[in-house]
Amino acid sequence: MLSQQEKEINQETSFRKLHHLEICLKKKVQSHETTRIEDFSFVHRAICDLDFDSIDTSVVLWGKKLQLPLIAAAMTGGHPEVRKINENIAIAAQKLGFAMGVGSQRAALEKNISYITESFRVVRDLAPDALLIGNLGAAQFGKKWNYSEEQIARAIDLIQAQALAIHVNPGQEVIQIEGDTYFQGFWEKIKNIAPSIKVPVILKEVGSGFSREDALAVQNSPLAGIDIGGLGGTSWIGVEALRLENEKASLNYEIGNLFWDWGIPTALSLVESRSVMNKVLIATGGIRNGLEAAKMIALGADIAGMALPFLEAASCGLEQIEFLVKKFQKELKIAMFLTGCKDIEDLKKTPIVVSGYSKEWMDQRNIAISMPWRQQS
Repeated sequence: MLSQQEKEINQETSFRKLHHLEICLKKKVQSHETTRIEDFSFVHRAICDLDFDSIDTSVVLWGKKLQLPLIAAAMTGGHPEVRKINENIAIAAQKLGFAMGVGSQRAALEKNISYITESFRVVRDLAPDALLIGNLGAAQFGKKWNYSEEQIARAIDLIQAQALAIHVNPGQEVIQIEGDTYFQGFWEKIKNIAPSIKVPVILKEVGSGFSREDALAVQNSPLAGIDIGGLGGTSWIGVEALRLENEKASLNYEIGNLFWDWGIPTALSLVESRSVMNKVLIATGGIRNGLEAAKMIALGADIAGMALPFLEAASCGLEQIEFLVKKFQKELKIAMFLTGCKDIEDLKKTPIVVSGYSKEWMDQRNIAISMPWRQQS
């Protein structure tokens, strides 16, 4: 039987996280817009002169070698019913050599209840060698909440994280009925505190992407990089609207549907960001296979991430996660084989052609089609 304190937390952050996952698994939460990766095409190389089995998909991120450039992007934690999802992903990350981000650790900082903290701690227990990324919300760094260095250290130590993502999600928060919309002061706080944090700190969007202007701000800061979190995957504005779909005459439900597809498509957010930034870029937001990830890397990403595909697989079991990851890796290797790339560094240099909507966007934003920030082979 739950204690009174546990009952209270179920109505707060922890329960909200569970509700989010239920919606993602049961409802249509995708953006109606695409990532625009379909506007970018590889140039096929008939004379590839490679041994397929020798193609190397490994990368090094923050000093940690991964067997493939893939992150199980931040999803969950903080409720006992989601612990099994984290367990399955962590076991697969340890076995197959991909990275993993946990969901917002706010619940663990708000309430020191064992079942909440254990839903996070179990990740490191089961994946002792994996690259793990912690997760806190930008709004909690604003003047209203003002997370302390001690709280940040607790979040990092909880999973022995090698990096910390600060998620910036103004679109989601302004539609969420309990949302924290007081972001004032968060950016100055994070810039000031980042040098004293013992792991690299990045900013992470959750579905609306980063503009060139915001990427330039990160470039000129002590932060280590960006997780794009672009438009084209799960719409967290849409998820918040769906939480209210049974509320009659709900103002936020109506507005959430209006802003469902707000943001910058992932591929375009990536080229915008890479045009002004030489720090770590993680491409998340609607990536569904290894071919799409290969294109994102060719456009400037250091690594790609997926969330909803991992969530769906993890809810079915470990076997499904392993199938997802092995399929992703083989799709990536085939894309590399057909473009003559022996490793990920080659993939970052391979020619890629842009057309359609993305070409028009890049023209309007004065981003060169030749993408001069990329190394030339």
